[in-house]
Amino acid sequence: MLITNQNISKLDLSHQNLTSIPKEVFELKNLRKLNLSGNRIKNVPKEIERLVLLENLDISNNQISNFYAKICQLKKLKKLNLNNNSIRQIPRQIENMKYLYTLSIANNRIEKLPKEISKLEELNQLNISKNPIEFFPKEIFEITSLKQVWLNNLILKNFPVKGILENLPYLKSIYCYGKIENRVSIDETYRELSKTKGNCLADIIKLNGQKEKSKNLINKPKMEIKKTKNKIFISYSHKDENWLNKVLTNLKVLQFDQNESFDVWNDKRIKSGANWKEEIEVALHEASIAILLVSTDFLASDFIQSNELPALLENAESKGTKIIPVIVGHCRFTKNKNISQFQAVNDPSKPLSECSKADIERTLVKLADDVESYL
Repeated sequence: MLITNQNISKLDLSHQNLTSIPKEVFELKNLRKLNLSGNRIKNVPKEIERLVLLENLDISNNQISNFYAKICQLKKLKKLNLNNNSIRQIPRQIENMKYLYTLSIANNRIEKLPKEISKLEELNQLNISKNPIEFFPKEIFEITSLKQVWLNNLILKNFPVKGILENLPYLKSIYCYGKIENRVSIDETYRELSKTKGNCLADIIKLNGQKEKSKNLINKPKMEIKKTKNKIFISYSHKDENWLNKVLTNLKVLQFDQNESFDVWNDKRIKSGANWKEEIEVALHEASIAILLVSTDFLASDFIQSNELPALLENAESKGTKIIPVIVGHCRFTKNKNISQFQAVNDPSKPLSECSKADIERTLVKLADDVESYL
């Protein structure tokens, strides 16, 4: 492998059919973001500790069976994604990762969390979905900084509603949606929550009868619990901004009809000076519906392919996020295995760019109708 620039801070080696991490990677002393997802990597060598400046490490969708302690020597790491591997245990050395903000270990073989995980004082996001965890990890109660927790598709025999509300003061969202196995031993409260698509924190509060706490827990100005607005995320290429504007107009009409029961997000809402990438990540996590304005420019966008689509696809599986493609230009939509699985609003062979004004309006009204059916 040839890396011409030894000073790069980002490296994307995802989906390269790698069976090991190229040794040249460990010589990149300024590396801050490393994406190795979607390969066939089985081991993480000890040389990983050389990447002392690394902040974001994605080794999801590989064949890793061990969470190597050497990873925990990356003390500046803020985001670690180990989803979809075969990991059985988390090393106790994880307590060394003092700045870890996001830990994703979904779809592994983990049965319990180590007590040392409670030392992660900066952890805001924790995803332990799709693991053979039978008892709610009490260690989570010690991570008081948590704001978002994913507990989808577990086999929990207990679900401490009161403990969650009392010990996690900053919790903003918790996700339990999934297909629960038909086991008598699974906690009934958890079974009911698994039917809720999206954030079920309000349901948990209702179950516990703690309306008094709703103001602090979900930042509502009144004491009564209000239904959280559905959030729609629009993913598009800036070269297709004209189609974005048409979609927004039709959704605005729907908002009036629905008394603004939902919120529409696109990157135009990012204010100058804001951390745009962080805002996009939050919007992706909160979206219950995603509209994709698909064109060749959309499919060719590095940011969409590396950041937006992976998050949306994972949310579709773990939280039930609805994905609605709209084909705005001739492209390889039907050849794209990731998004062609979702039913497009219009015929891919007849993109909006080739339609008459009347047909465009008809398609966009149908889009609004589809969105309404999911609200």
